Amino acid sequence: MTSASVIARLKEFEGYVSYMYRCTGGEVTIGAGHAIPAAADAAKLSWSIGGTAATPEQAQSDFARVAAAPIGWVAGGYENLTQCRMSADDIDALLRADIALFEAKLAATLPGWASYPEPAQEALFDMGYNLGVGGLLKFRQLLAAVDAGQWSTAAAQCHRMGIGDARNRETANLFLRAAGA
Repeated sequence: MTSASVIARLKEFEGYVSYMYRCTGGEVTIGAGHAIPAAADAAKLSWSIGGTAATPEQAQSDFARVAAAPIGWVAGGYENLTQCRMSADDIDALLRADIALFEAKLAATLPGWASYPEPAQEALFDMGYNLGVGGLLKFRQLLAAVDAGQWSTAAAQCHRMGIGDARNRETANLFLRAAGA
């Protein structure tokens, strides 16, 4: 799996946001889909306010305001609730770490992971990153098709509800590219 193409795809479909927001699943999030489970976790990240390092208390306060806001706003709707911002370098470092961690989770969960063509790995990664491993495992017909190398069936089975058509088409196209890999 090529991390450069995965990063580009995540930035396109997850967004690339320098402040905390709530993702469609309701989790407080930063960057390109990095979930922040609790205020204490937000305090451990690197934030600034107007070019000066933010305190852990300021990060926790921003977290609390975002966590209390309604789910379903676009990311920009949460911007005025926060003061803390994360640099592009720090977002990129989080993203690289998330990709490595998540790829390891997929390899541990999907026995055939290493044997799948790269486009199929990228499609599964996108789905799993978006849905969580548990959410990906609910796609039983898709995973059976992947294990059987039936890439057109996998492409037909990869549609996620609540996800934009462009992202679903991109994922299906990755499975179709796996046939030629």
